[in-house]
Amino acid sequence: MGKILCLNGENLELEALLAYIEENPFKVKISRTNLEGFHGELLNPRKVISNTKLLEETPDIMLRTYALCYGNILPEEIGRISLVLLLNAGLRYGNDLRQEFIERILYFINHNISPCIHDMNKHEISAMSELSLILAGEEKTLCYFNGEYTTTGDVFKELQLEKMYLTRDEIVFMVNACCISTAISVYTLKEAKKLVKTADICLSMNLEAIRGEVGAFDYRLHEIGRPYRNQIMCAENIKRLIEDSEFTTEKARRAFDGDKGARCQDAICYRASPQTHGGVRDTIQWLEENLVKELNNISYTINPIIGYSLDLMIISLVDLGNISERRSFRLNDSNLSYGLPMNLVGENPGFNHGFPVIQAAATAVLAELKLLALPNTACTSIFSNRNKYFCTTYPSALKSLEVISLLTKVLAIEMFMSAQAMDLAKDKLIDYSFGKGTVVALSEFRKYVKIVRENRFAAPDMVESDRLVKEGVILSAVEKSIGHLK
Repeated sequence: MGKILCLNGENLELEALLAYIEENPFKVKISRTNLEGFHGELLNPRKVISNTKLLEETPDIMLRTYALCYGNILPEEIGRISLVLLLNAGLRYGNDLRQEFIERILYFINHNISPCIHDMNKHEISAMSELSLILAGEEKTLCYFNGEYTTTGDVFKELQLEKMYLTRDEIVFMVNACCISTAISVYTLKEAKKLVKTADICLSMNLEAIRGEVGAFDYRLHEIGRPYRNQIMCAENIKRLIEDSEFTTEKARRAFDGDKGARCQDAICYRASPQTHGGVRDTIQWLEENLVKELNNISYTINPIIGYSLDLMIISLVDLGNISERRSFRLNDSNLSYGLPMNLVGENPGFNHGFPVIQAAATAVLAELKLLALPNTACTSIFSNRNKYFCTTYPSALKSLEVISLLTKVLAIEMFMSAQAMDLAKDKLIDYSFGKGTVVALSEFRKYVKIVRENRFAAPDMVESDRLVKEGVILSAVEKSIGHLK
């Protein structure tokens, strides 16, 4: 029997929610003990919906008016998270919501029906309206079911489900609960934590390639000099990844003969990585702390604190891409990489072009990332004469998905180039060995992307590198070998 998540409206934990989307199938049950306890009170519709006449006369038409069921589909995990959040929040409003409505949400969850929400919904009310239509059984909406995208009508037909008419109170509850933005935040939290650890792996591989100076990661600099917890964790990760490395030693630097003397320190994009990667972890941690508080108290109409957390994390993730791109840039220059072949050309320089165009792609993606760094919360609209506050958390949540996607590409390019550089360094230092973590990362990467010895079409390799980072393939292999990174 699989794991069971028991909800009562106030006991949902972030760790359990993350496990639910990573270890599906996962059964959810309702604890009846709480249904007779606390009951929230729904807001007056006039306070949250401008067209209350439309709501009173034809509530289903109001949903169709708000919902924008086209565009790109958000990751299917977001639909599943939204249902769990909606169910947990609904248990707090037992006086106003029918048991049939609660059971419908539970049925979707336990039969692994994931509602498909489209990115053209630019406001929470639009996204929640689309979710409402799916739960009600609107035939032309979409669901992810049995490993494929299909219409809700086909799912209902296969499972012999009947359409459900939503009451006014249920619609008011649905369109004003901030479930989708919270679900997106949980999803991006998961992805951001994965990417920041992947960035540590990319840095470590890069250090191996340039025979880096590891004094910048000495615990005394971080635990004594600048005692910031996440900065210390990053430095520890790097030390674990390159443990027992013979490349990151003075002996290897002399044997390779790429330095023009004793190396004092590496460029700041290497030696300041614990501070940068650690700072990114700080912003991720703040989002996580706020989500822990939010899960059992889903905001009604506005949740600005989540928006602030998302915006700050987005800014830090952009900077993570910035420092990664600077490291990959240095690999293409023999003077900056301490003697590696110019442009990382495997053979026949002058005929084979190497990696300049690939690295330029990282620079271009980084430019896109920087355009996304302006906080949405700086553009919040407040109309005091109408007593209206337009929260920008939902646009921030959508933007965080785009940032995650673009950052994945930047890190994938650094990993691709670092693997190439490691192999070229190994060609010259055959008898030297890589660290415990980096050797696993390189070996796993080479199962999917081979070394570039001569010109070949780069796009398939870049797409595959992107997939390896996105799906956490390299991260999983490394953590399986040396234990979980912090």
